[in-house]
Amino acid sequence: MFSTKSVQSLRKLFAGYHEPLPISKQQSQKLLDGIKASFRSQLDREYGRSSSDHTPAPTKSTGETSPQARRSAASLHLKSVLSNPLFSYNNKENTPPLPKALWVPDRDPMDVFDHAVSRGMMTLKAATGCLVAKGQQLSNASDANLLATSSDTALRVVRWLRSSGAESNFLFLDNTAFVRALVPFLIAENMESVAWEWITRAMNESRDIGEEQRIARASSLLSQIVRIKSQAQYGNLNAAIQAILEAEQLFQHNPSLPKLLVQPWRSVSWLSTVESYSREMPSEKLFEAHLATADRLSRPFPVEMAHLHLYHPTHPDHLPALEFFNDKKRLRKLVRALGPDKLNLTKFTGMGTIPWIAFLGHDTVNHLKQSGRSEEARGITQLLRSELSDIFSETLTPA
Repeated sequence: MFSTKSVQSLRKLFAGYHEPLPISKQQSQKLLDGIKASFRSQLDREYGRSSSDHTPAPTKSTGETSPQARRSAASLHLKSVLSNPLFSYNNKENTPPLPKALWVPDRDPMDVFDHAVSRGMMTLKAATGCLVAKGQQLSNASDANLLATSSDTALRVVRWLRSSGAESNFLFLDNTAFVRALVPFLIAENMESVAWEWITRAMNESRDIGEEQRIARASSLLSQIVRIKSQAQYGNLNAAIQAILEAEQLFQHNPSLPKLLVQPWRSVSWLSTVESYSREMPSEKLFEAHLATADRLSRPFPVEMAHLHLYHPTHPDHLPALEFFNDKKRLRKLVRALGPDKLNLTKFTGMGTIPWIAFLGHDTVNHLKQSGRSEEARGITQLLRSELSDIFSETLTPA
């Protein structure tokens, strides 16, 4: 129990307290307007936006940070974001990927892209990083194709290329990593026509640029279209071959056409043979058309052609491969052109001639074994071991 003296002290303490009266509607609105004005003023100080149509902010004290200083701080923050490994793409194949927990962003990578563009701070390197990050984000989504179609990623990048003037000189086409990251979005968003427009302009461009660079730009872009078109969701190898045929038709009167077709033609040939296990074979009609395209190329490609005949969808033929391997003089010339210290298959990347010969030899031996031509298979095996001993192992020994 409290003493009488304590009770009296408590009564005196609360005697002067009165419950405040409820504020009126006008007072409530006035208070709300004051809070909103203060919040807008804070945003103005933070981002440097115009506040002419808002309630004027109170006069700044001497020690308060100016809008210009705040804008600089925001710019520094954005620079730090763009320098993050996620958005500063490094095109080195031997660079280990960051742990997922470290690089998966809370924000949409294209929101970072838009913010940097609005500040005039976007670069091709950072744009490549944003595209790669967006692609990774979509690959982890439940319906990546649907999200890619509706993301407007390619649209935003193309607008930036045009508004910044980068599209006028086509220097961005020299950046293979950027082109490789952008093309999947162009195709997914039904903006393939933009890529074809760039190819056409690159092929016809004549001011202050040599043919070699023009063709390299157009061919690299066409090769990326072919690579994406070869994927199942875009039509597989049928669509890839059709893209090459479209280029043939579009530039049939252009003297640079043979050089334009080499890289994409070899790419489809590689996908149709070495990587055929991961794709559905093209139709016989389109496969034959692809073989016929070889007649338009700037030089012969005996290894690629022999391999294609071996993988014909309806009439596989091993004779071109036997003819190639029986021409030992030509084989030795191709092999020795690289030198004896470069015959390690693990050091080759892409569609090099030596690894292609290795794959052709392996497939030819297997085909001959399955056809009951064991003696010819042994002959090819012995030849490969004598000419490419550093590449081939006991796995080529026919049963």
